[in-house]
Amino acid sequence: MRQARSELKQKRQKRLMGLLDSDPLLSDSELARELSVSVATIRLDRGALNVPELRERTRQMAEMASSRLTSMKQEEVLGELIELEPNRLALSVLTTSREYAFRHTLLIADHYIYAQAATLAIAAVKEDMVIVGSARARFRYSAHVGDRLIACAKVGTHKGNKYVVSVHTRIGLTEIFAARFVVVAIDNDAGGDIRG
Repeated sequence: MRQARSELKQKRQKRLMGLLDSDPLLSDSELARELSVSVATIRLDRGALNVPELRERTRQMAEMASSRLTSMKQEEVLGELIELEPNRLALSVLTTSREYAFRHTLLIADHYIYAQAATLAIAAVKEDMVIVGSARARFRYSAHVGDRLIACAKVGTHKGNKYVVSVHTRIGLTEIFAARFVVVAIDNDAGGDIRG
C-alpha cells in the first residue's frame, strides 16, 4: 500500500514538473485542477521538488529576460517580460486592472492587448532599434478586468533587416488574440526607413 502511494506520488510529481516545463506560469490552483489534487498537495509537491511559488518563479524569469533585452527598454514593454531568447521567443504577462478597461465597463480595451503583443514582438528581436513594419491581427475573445494575459512571441523567418514574429495571447488555456508582425531593424542614424 505504502509503495503504491509512493509510486503515485512520483508519477504526480513527474507530471507536475512536465506541466511547469511546458508552462512555468501555471498557478497552484491551475496545477491542482490539472492533476486532480488539492492545492495543499501541489504546495507539498513543489516543496519536495524545490520548485518556488509562482511569484518567485516569475521574478526569477523576469530578471533573466530583462538582462537579454536589447531592442527596447524594459519599461517600454507592456506587461512583465518573463522569458526572452533573442531571435527565437519571448513571453510576457499583463495582469489587467481597471485602468486598462473601456470607460464604464470591465472589458479590457483592445489597444492594450495589441500593444502587449507588438512590444513583445519588438523585444524578441536582438537588434538595437526595431519597429513594427506591418501587422495582421485577430481578436478572438474579450478580456476583462483581473484577467492575466499571457503573450508568447515566436520569431520566424528573417530576411535582411525584416523579421516575421507571431504572437499568441491567452487567458489560461484560451487564446484570445493572434497576430503576425513584420518587425524591422533600422539604423537609428538613417532616419527610420522601414522599406529596408
